[in-house]
Amino acid sequence: MGYGDRMSKIFSRTFRVRWSELDANGRVSPAGYLRYLVETAYDWGDRLGLGAKNDESLGLFWLIRETEIHLLRPLQHADVIEFTIWMTHWQRVRGTRCFEIKLKEGGELIAQGTQHIVCMDSSTQRPASPPEKIIDNFRLDDPRVFPFERFPKIDAAGGGFVSERQVEWQDLDALEHVNNAIYVTYAEEAAALHFAGLGWPLTRMAASGLRLVTRRVHIQYLSPAVWGEVLTVSTHVRGLTETGGGRYVGFARVDGSVVAECILDWGLVDRLSSEDRLLPEELRGAAG
Repeated sequence: MGYGDRMSKIFSRTFRVRWSELDANGRVSPAGYLRYLVETAYDWGDRLGLGAKNDESLGLFWLIRETEIHLLRPLQHADVIEFTIWMTHWQRVRGTRCFEIKLKEGGELIAQGTQHIVCMDSSTQRPASPPEKIIDNFRLDDPRVFPFERFPKIDAAGGGFVSERQVEWQDLDALEHVNNAIYVTYAEEAAALHFAGLGWPLTRMAASGLRLVTRRVHIQYLSPAVWGEVLTVSTHVRGLTETGGGRYVGFARVDGSVVAECILDWGLVDRLSSEDRLLPEELRGAAG
């Protein structure tokens, strides 16, 4: 299949959900979806001339600047999925790609989203333009685009719950930065700690037959965190509905410089049926 072939530019690969990928709820966590995304993107790059080995020879690397993903159905052990990715826009050093996940059998839509990336020069650590002839391998005429709004401006000092997190060696990727998916894990941990502080730890949720689920993640990465740094993690609820709400999570260094910001849209469901459940009045009052 040639580089100019549209089917090469819209790239798909298959994953089977492994038991080790499940979280405490028995589902693939939001961070797991982002790991599928990066793995697919690298395989896609290998196919079209911008894979990991190509990047090394060209003196380039890639940073993710912003990701939004809508989670429509939970993934469970042994589910087989098809992950599809394509580029919607590229200008000089920055690009936008869209992606979607479907069940391999039946084609049910699992998740979809948008991601913004930037190409960097390995020696200068500055944005750099990859060879245009290689970028042309990814360009599509009239690509399908999902609605997307840039990350909103949010007052991180607006109260809420504050904790600290030290970056551990296991949090790093091959660039020796905190892996992009790890920040989502940090965010969900901050949310769990906040709910526990409101009198609703996960054990109480479970005893009440309830489960918190993340329905959307929108995250922007502003400055890479490295091993040993201590991050201040601040979070607060951004509006409530009858069955859930939104949450802001910010990550900053001790000097106040912002590392990343995240919005989690979440819901409350029945642990057995996964049907939506109304927020208990006590939780609504505490969170609101």
